[in-house]
Order: sequence, then structure tokens, then C-alpha cells
Amino acid sequence: MVYMISYSVKEFAAKLKKAREKKGLSQRALGAKVQLPQSHISKMEQGSIDFQLSTLLEVAWALDLDVMLVPRQYSSAVEAIQHIAKGDLSLPAYRLDDEEGEENV
Repeated sequence: MVYMISYSVKEFAAKLKKAREKKGLSQRALGAKVQLPQSHISKMEQGSIDFQLSTLLEVAWALDLDVMLVPRQYSSAVEAIQHIAKGDLSLPAYRLDDEEGEENV
């Protein structure tokens, strides 16, 4: 069975980089926290390596992030909560489908 991934590695890597920058850490400083060379952090942020789950967990922890599995049916709710937490109220927290099957925008 093949599973389709709804996000790209590059998008995920960009989120790691953004989280590092938000914490005010250089690649070298983050690497020191998780005992990885700066070059490895760079490759992770470029999405050019397939890193181990244990590495992801350590990096996430160092960036005050949690890694969790969210049932796909709740993904949009989690994303809405993240937008609200950031103060981004430009998008509704939810969207209703109208009776004819067309989506409201």
C-alpha cells in the first residue's frame, strides 16, 4: 500500500528553519544543543537528507516543539488553532460546505 504524503520534505524543512530562527539560534548553536555538526543542520533545513526519527525528536525538543501524530481528519482543526494562536484571524477557524456540495470560500 502506498500512502500519499500531504506535505513536502522541503516545506517541513522550511518549518524547522523558521522555528530555529524564531528561537534566535544559529545552525551552529542548534547543532551544539543536539550534538550535530552545523553542516547536518544545514542539510536538514534544505531537505537534502532523510534524517532519523530520533534526530527529528531531538531537534524538535531543542526548538521547544513537539512531534505528534495527528489523525488526518483533525489536521485542518490543528492548523486552524495554529493560525489563531499566531493572531492570524484572516482565515476562518472552520469552513462549512453548502448544501449543493460546493465549498464556501
